[in-house]
Amino acid sequence: MSTLSLPSYTREPLQTPLYSAEPLLHERRISRGQGHPFAIHSSNSAEFVKDSKKGSLRLRLSGQESNVAVPVFGIRGPIEGTLEVLKPEGLAFVAVRIEGSLKVKEIAGGGTTTTALCDKTLTLWHKDVGPAPCPSRLPFSIALPTTFSDEHGSWSLPPTYEAHLSGLPGFTTNVDYSVTAVTSKTKSIKLGIGVTTVSTPFIYKPRKRPGSRIPPRLQPIDSSPGLRISPEWRVHETVVTARMPGSSKRGIVCKFYTPASHVMCMRHPIPYHITFTGSAVSLATLLTYMPSRTGAAPVRACSRIQLLRQTTVDVKSEYALDGATSEMWRTRSVGEGSLYRTGDGPDWLSFAGEMNVNSDVTIGGFKAAGLWVKDCIVFSVAPPDPLRGPIGDMRIVVPIRLVTDPWCPGAAPSDALVPQASPTPSEVHVTPSDGYVAAESTASSYYEADSYLESEDKQH
Repeated sequence: MSTLSLPSYTREPLQTPLYSAEPLLHERRISRGQGHPFAIHSSNSAEFVKDSKKGSLRLRLSGQESNVAVPVFGIRGPIEGTLEVLKPEGLAFVAVRIEGSLKVKEIAGGGTTTTALCDKTLTLWHKDVGPAPCPSRLPFSIALPTTFSDEHGSWSLPPTYEAHLSGLPGFTTNVDYSVTAVTSKTKSIKLGIGVTTVSTPFIYKPRKRPGSRIPPRLQPIDSSPGLRISPEWRVHETVVTARMPGSSKRGIVCKFYTPASHVMCMRHPIPYHITFTGSAVSLATLLTYMPSRTGAAPVRACSRIQLLRQTTVDVKSEYALDGATSEMWRTRSVGEGSLYRTGDGPDWLSFAGEMNVNSDVTIGGFKAAGLWVKDCIVFSVAPPDPLRGPIGDMRIVVPIRLVTDPWCPGAAPSDALVPQASPTPSEVHVTPSDGYVAAESTASSYYEADSYLESEDKQH
């Protein structure tokens, strides 16, 4: 009896394709089924509705959450909806227009500078097209541009933003967007005869995510500097002056470790590690200015970790002297860090902590024409007498970029990866009123381009 020989097979590993839960920059959601009840984002299926003063025109904007006071749209998110014309008789044309502007206004009536960000008009119906009367319902879709240009160059379209910069004079800056529907019984709307409009501002809120994940925590070890160093973390180093007898001439070396990518999700805690190395006597003195408990606690008083947001506006006028600075800025704290001791040795101390971004921060930093919004982490130790006391003061400034969404593993391998350099510490003004001096001395030249991913989804 013959034996049947079965062919041999080679077991190939399955290569699962990469997917992302949200659309990438070059993608658009066509439809969405009923999702898992614990999904992070829910479908925005409601409409924002606004009527004209006399009720003859109704603007419906789709893709919104229920009961929103102002509609919200994201990057490349088309402004879609329907215009209901309740009195179409005798109309000559119907159109929809979107506008965006950046305004810098001097308080007390000194003048206003306006930069146009976008201005697009879509004609929905015109009587010269054909003999048919104007429809009572006109659907429309207008894609927002991703960039704008001025005399200084091209910029990404900035999010809706408002800031007040106090001073002499003071300034306010606003980034505003609006959508307007208009009907007219004549071919021109300049005279305003037979013209009906309905308009609403909208919030432009582009969603972005990091190009890489937050790395795992550094593991503690029993030898100096107390941490097992990983290339996924970046170190920022400075030296604290020590004046005690028996202290090292080099002082105390402080190393501040942050994730190598300086792009952080604003809804996730930002982790960090800190190590100090020096003589036993200098570390014992330094310890009196650090948190006393081993559990996590906010860093206050002599040692502090803050997340600072700086808004800078170019307010140069024709009366400014040549070479004079033309920028005004406001710096405010948008997060306070915690710190706890993780280990110590004869010549080293190690700490760890994390920082939560304040809930009122909803957009990341950006630069558009004369407006620049940027964020940085500032770690400082400020003893009562830094010039004559046992130790001097120190500060480390780490520029970061906040984004709206967390890292998504399936979104990385795509052409949506947009490299963008973080601002260096030398570009961050830290004013004396904030308890710090200028941070130019901590500038370093090794900052590489950080990356983030832009999401086209309109949810927020």
